[in-house]
Amino acid sequence: MTRVALRTCLGCRQAKAKVSLVRLTRDAGGVVHADARGTAPGRGAYLCADPACLDRVVKGGRFAHAFRKPCSAGAALAEEVRELWQQRKSK
Repeated sequence: MTRVALRTCLGCRQAKAKVSLVRLTRDAGGVVHADARGTAPGRGAYLCADPACLDRVVKGGRFAHAFRKPCSAGAALAEEVRELWQQRKSK
């Protein structure tokens, strides 16, 4: 039997399959970016495809807790995440 890797969404706090989530990473400057390939080095945080989760995370400041360091969401983060969702839907 194959195990499914589960990760918790930052917004809704529900455990979901890793392949259905978007991985976010923090760069050395403290800015959060979407990790399209899911292979960027360092600590990752995950977000599901619900737009309410994205808004909740950006406005609620959950990044510092998830990355365990001060960080900020880049101005283009929401757009990056939405583009990744669209790409995954079209596949």
